[in-house]
Amino acid sequence: MVVNYNYERFLADAVRSVLDQTVPFDEIIVVDDGSTDDSLRVLEAFGDRIRVIAKANGGPLSAAWAAVDATDCDYFYLLDADDRAAQDLVSAVTPLLATDPVKIQFQLTSMDVDGRSIDSTFPTYAEGYSSVQMIRDNEILGFYVCAPTSGNLFRTSYLEALRGKGLDEREAYDGVPAQLAPYFGDILSVNRALAHYRVHETSLSSWSRPTPELVDRELTRYRNRWSQVLRILETEGIPAPDPSRSAFVSERTLMAAVLTGRRPGLAPALRHASSILRSGRSLPQKIAFSGWGLALVVVPKKKATELVLAKRSARQRGRLLSTVAKVARARKPAVKV
Repeated sequence: MVVNYNYERFLADAVRSVLDQTVPFDEIIVVDDGSTDDSLRVLEAFGDRIRVIAKANGGPLSAAWAAVDATDCDYFYLLDADDRAAQDLVSAVTPLLATDPVKIQFQLTSMDVDGRSIDSTFPTYAEGYSSVQMIRDNEILGFYVCAPTSGNLFRTSYLEALRGKGLDEREAYDGVPAQLAPYFGDILSVNRALAHYRVHETSLSSWSRPTPELVDRELTRYRNRWSQVLRILETEGIPAPDPSRSAFVSERTLMAAVLTGRRPGLAPALRHASSILRSGRSLPQKIAFSGWGLALVVVPKKKATELVLAKRSARQRGRLLSTVAKVARARKPAVKV
């Protein structure tokens, strides 16, 4: 399924990518979520090669529900209309469906607004990363290592089971549905890029210039998502973590300190590093992300700000380890900050 809202300029590229597969999808549904641009005209050019559902604007999750209602396929791939599927996506994931996972997640490669490749492939999954470890990471990190929207394929019956659970339909499907998935079955993680993630100024997650206000907004969004997750886990009788004590919260606390011109304290930086080191991230990620928090305490303020920007930038996130090393070498102990 392709989900579109006012992405007329990218939409044809996304649709062509799901049509141009080495092994075809069983069906292709494009849900237009109340676009006010010429998206529907773009879709007309594909004729009966795709099925178009045009609905009033209700948010990404409402668009997913509309497609779930229209399909009888056992699995459901969700592609954002500003992204692009790799040609071998279907052929790569089909053999993995035999074990009936609740979700398959894979890597994405970044591209710029014109579709040119950016030197960034993410996320990296630790070998043997299982639902058990993901649940533990939900407790430690506040999330598990998960691909953004277009890097996920869900079991349709799982999405159907979430209907009527009072989820915020304006949230993305890589939010609450992804957060809950490891509690309801196995998740398979593929360290192979099977889609391309477009970084551009209107992408909600290309937050490369954070401000204290944006940090606060992301914390609010995080708490809202977890309130929905905790309510469903309680209903199902599943033990739930305390998301307020997670590395996500401590990371945003460190970011906010730097962005408001304050020096982060050593104690919160150590707690953050401890959480990262106990998580299910790969070893290079553990080194980079724990070192990131500790570096904020010791490097000059300008370098600390650069580290915050690198952590949040989709273009630079994959190079964070070298960034940490670079700013550490640039540290001048005699400088008063």
